[in-house]
Amino acid sequence: MTNPYSMGANPQAYQTMYQQDASAFPQAAKSNGPSTLAMAALGFAGGGTVGYLKNRYPVNKSGQASDSFAKMAFDNHVKKNFDKDQKTLYTQTKNILGKIDKVKDTEALKKLLNKNKDVAEACCKNLNCTLDDALNSVTSSNLSDTKKSLKEHLSRTNDFNTRQFKNFTEKCWDRESKKFVKPEGLSDEIFNIIKNTRTNIQWKKALKYGGITAGVLGGLTLGYKMLTARN
Repeated sequence: MTNPYSMGANPQAYQTMYQQDASAFPQAAKSNGPSTLAMAALGFAGGGTVGYLKNRYPVNKSGQASDSFAKMAFDNHVKKNFDKDQKTLYTQTKNILGKIDKVKDTEALKKLLNKNKDVAEACCKNLNCTLDDALNSVTSSNLSDTKKSLKEHLSRTNDFNTRQFKNFTEKCWDRESKKFVKPEGLSDEIFNIIKNTRTNIQWKKALKYGGITAGVLGGLTLGYKMLTARN
């Protein structure tokens, strides 16, 4: 088989009314504790900082880049540098790999491959047969092996791309300064993809961790205020 490819109330009026009638109501006791908003903001800042610090290095102490970083870097490379046809093949490959394990019968396989026809036809090209010829040869008895072979074939291409971007990442990483430095023999285009991917990942994870922590602390603070209000 061939390689398939080579995101109207007036506030002043209310204030005046409140000031005029304020004496009719008892003054609420002022809270000495932090506000819910302040607690949420603190949670966001603290959680974001922890998330940022924990994920600030895409290469470990042994000099190995993570699969997740390499995959995201390659995704960014696809978005920036692939032409329309290459992007279609890449997207369809991911679609098939993401859904093929859920295929339970030959009809489901036909439906999946016909929806991602460009990649499926590229896989048949070396066999000098049409996609229909290939699909008509799939039976209930050979479905499992066919799925396995197709998955392995498409995964090999993705695995190679991931491995290559891990190589690029490791080549760019300076262990002493803990930052990316452009090495000789690597294009500016690839280097900038890797450098910018790191920045994007850092802040996405910081926002993720900060949001989770803010939600938890904010929820706990609301619960505390509700309980104290009852008392």
